[in-house]
Amino acid sequence: MQGQPSDALLSSIEATVNAGKAVVTADNSVIIAMMLEALKHGRSATFYVPPALAQAVMRIYWTPRRIKEIGMEPVSEDERARIESELGVKDMGPWFSNRIECPCGGVYGGFEFIQQGLQVHGRNWVGAVIELKNTAVLRINPAQDVFCPTCTQVLAPVHYYEMRMPNGTLSYGCCYGPDVIVT
Repeated sequence: MQGQPSDALLSSIEATVNAGKAVVTADNSVIIAMMLEALKHGRSATFYVPPALAQAVMRIYWTPRRIKEIGMEPVSEDERARIESELGVKDMGPWFSNRIECPCGGVYGGFEFIQQGLQVHGRNWVGAVIELKNTAVLRINPAQDVFCPTCTQVLAPVHYYEMRMPNGTLSYGCCYGPDVIVT
């Protein structure tokens, strides 16, 4: 019957639920409202959504004022090449991040973000996320400390990032709320 989930889809849903997670399907407007609600109230959630839904939220979140305030900048070609050569993570195309400076002189940026992702999640998970073609992974208010790569001190400021597929659509991003004004 058309519109019914396949056995494979139901099996993956059941595996996700058995792992202690929830699966929600809803109208796009409901999913966007859920993401904005998480942002507004500082709740941590990860959404696996069509790129258009993630882009809708990111357009609301990444205002020119916020981009300027937190110092978002393109990750340089040199840093992307270093990520590929030293960490073995293929070039993910254009993406943006801020750079956090530690009092010791260390800097946490795109390279350190990918390095920490490999340490926390493992190479297979990071690789699988990067390989997603039609799915955006939007982490909202992730509960993850950022560490100075030089002295390992926890850095108080938050690292922000946004990655795009070659066609320009969002493939992975994160945002931290609750300063988002949702009306």
